[in-house]
Amino acid sequence: MNLGGLTREQKLLGAAIANVLFVISIFLKWQGRDTPIGGFSLSGQDLDSWWIALVIALLAAAIFAADALRFELPSAAGIGVATYLTSLTLFYSLIWMFALDDRKYGLFLALIFSAAATALATAVWREER
Repeated sequence: MNLGGLTREQKLLGAAIANVLFVISIFLKWQGRDTPIGGFSLSGQDLDSWWIALVIALLAAAIFAADALRFELPSAAGIGVATYLTSLTLFYSLIWMFALDDRKYGLFLALIFSAAATALATAVWREER
């Protein structure tokens, strides 16, 4: 993936937006089965520790957006921390991808958005090292 044409701020805002889209995907269908009698469906918020992934993604998005918009951040809340938090959302999506049967579109979207956010965040982090 060639991200060389994007500015640092565009990468940061892209990572922030991807994290917000990950949060939205938590509320979509992640698992389900359609049967003639009825069926069932579960969203990401019906799974264990969904709220931890929500908080992590929102915190990472806030750090990325604040840095891109040039807000003063505490020294502990740097791009490295936000990149690590974003990678946790990717890990969370991958765990549920392998754990669930009858996967639905919400889980695939969560995986795509968390991977995009991680790629953008890692690109910025590598530039700063």
